[in-house]
Amino acid sequence: MALKRFFDGESRRLLRYVWPYRFRLLAGIAALAFVGLGEGLIALMFQPLVGNVLTPSNADTKLTLLQKVPIINRPFLLNSFFPKGSHHVWAMFAISLIVLFFGKSLAQYFGNITVGYVGLAGVTDLRNDIYAKLIRQPVGFFQEHTVGRLLSAIINDIERVRTTLSDSIAGFFQYLFTLFFLVAVLLLLSWKMTIGVMIFVPLVVWPVTAFGRRIRRAVARVQGGFGELTQIVQETVAGNRVVKAFGMEGFEVAKFRDAARRLLRENMDWIRNTSRTSPAMDVLAAFAVSLAVAFARTQIKAGALTTPAFFAFAYAMFRAYEPVKGLGSVYQHLQEAHGATGQVFAFLDLQEELPDQPGAKVLPPFSNEVEFDSVSFTYDGNRSAVLCGINLKAQCGEVLAIVGSSGAGKTTLVNLLPRFYTPTSGSLRIDGVDVRDVTLRSLRDQMAIVTQETILFNDTVWNNICYGQPGLPEERVFDAAKAALAHEFILALPKGYQTVIGDLGRSLSGGQRQRLAIARAVLKNCPILILDEATSELDTESEQLVQRALANLMIGRTSFVIAHRLSTIRRADKIVVLEDGVISETGTHQQLLTAGGTYARLYELQFADDDDATAPPSPLPS
Repeated sequence: MALKRFFDGESRRLLRYVWPYRFRLLAGIAALAFVGLGEGLIALMFQPLVGNVLTPSNADTKLTLLQKVPIINRPFLLNSFFPKGSHHVWAMFAISLIVLFFGKSLAQYFGNITVGYVGLAGVTDLRNDIYAKLIRQPVGFFQEHTVGRLLSAIINDIERVRTTLSDSIAGFFQYLFTLFFLVAVLLLLSWKMTIGVMIFVPLVVWPVTAFGRRIRRAVARVQGGFGELTQIVQETVAGNRVVKAFGMEGFEVAKFRDAARRLLRENMDWIRNTSRTSPAMDVLAAFAVSLAVAFARTQIKAGALTTPAFFAFAYAMFRAYEPVKGLGSVYQHLQEAHGATGQVFAFLDLQEELPDQPGAKVLPPFSNEVEFDSVSFTYDGNRSAVLCGINLKAQCGEVLAIVGSSGAGKTTLVNLLPRFYTPTSGSLRIDGVDVRDVTLRSLRDQMAIVTQETILFNDTVWNNICYGQPGLPEERVFDAAKAALAHEFILALPKGYQTVIGDLGRSLSGGQRQRLAIARAVLKNCPILILDEATSELDTESEQLVQRALANLMIGRTSFVIAHRLSTIRRADKIVVLEDGVISETGTHQQLLTAGGTYARLYELQFADDDDATAPPSPLPS
């Protein structure tokens, strides 16, 4: 029962990450077993130490009780270190002690670094698994969970597990073997006293289990606090311009301090519960030792126990208390790890993005049409549908613009194309094939996306353009950059295409970032293009450059354009107006203006002062 509680389900799950390194682990365990054996031999040597070495009358006698120690009573040891006939007890004791400690130290070093590596490697695998699991979650997952909590799970939670597991595995085996050999020595010296002392062991370890669950809950709250702090830092760093523009530095500092103060309280709760364990164990152990000493006194008076044997027993008993206490500490560390891994394992248990259906086939190259057939969609947990009965066709090579007010369902509609979401009802077909019946890889390989929020990575310009396509010829990359009107400004950067552009490409202007994203889409060379508010945040000059780049990108592609500027909407083959998840109007620019419906109203609101659309337009409502 104790071992089952010690290694509960979460512990066993955590330790499964160690299994791939079992052979290295066995080598480390063997070394730590020798450390435990060394502790037992040192305890045995206390009997001849008191009986022979520290007794003046026996100072020059030959080896007596020390010869009972197997590792020492070997002719090659005696004759190697001393001339024949000079094997005095004190000299042999000294050299044996030095050799034993040296061997034990080497074994401890080797065992700790070997088992420590196993723990670190296992935690590294765990971190890799949690990252892989999170990165494969559907799009909706990232809308439901804060960035701070996800970062905390990958970094803070796993880091606590790392410090716990890397130390706990080595500590567990060293304490276990040390306790085993010391108990063997105690039984050898006096089995009655040993049994008497062991009666109190459950009482001594009671504080460990009593405070273990509290420690676990406290650590879970601490890790949640780290997630809150991480979220605040992430938001304020990413939105630093907004913070400064509104003069909210003091407010954000106060919010951070409040969160830090709550984290301080949770940390103190954890420290209090952790700190109670050791003193409680020491107090209870003092009772056990006192009773053992009282019993030993009667045994010595009765002649059943010699004074040297009692000193050896006392030493072994005190040394045995250390691994008992150490095992309790390992248990508490595991509880701390459980408090940290609760959220980690919850993430690991999540279902990944809907896998390909059995028998899913590769989608052939797009050549005909994209069709939405009575498509409806509802987000999980929402009662009202975001899209209702969408019927829409886009022919190969067409430019289809989607407009509508904010919340109309425009982005949700195009997110169904790469299967970021799956229709709740109806079907979405490409060349007559339902997107649910094809592999995700083959589906997404035929689509390129340029969004309002340009996503670039803290890497070189070259690697950002070639994202997902390493090893491309230089000419292809240059041609893509030229088509996106980015080649010239890239060459003007300090290191050209090898310039690192910083976090999210913040060292570049908005127009430059957008043109790099367009170059990336050009290089992917997909037949279907999705443009989601691709120019809504740009100034007039940047917009004109990006519009020209987008025009190059859209040539020969079937394009779905959300709330695009007038230049794109006017030349779209078809414009779809969404209102509350329903298509209210469909037609060309001129047809919709003539109809005098929602599109005409939006047009008048946007271009009331510029009926000819010759001035740079403002973005449509999104």
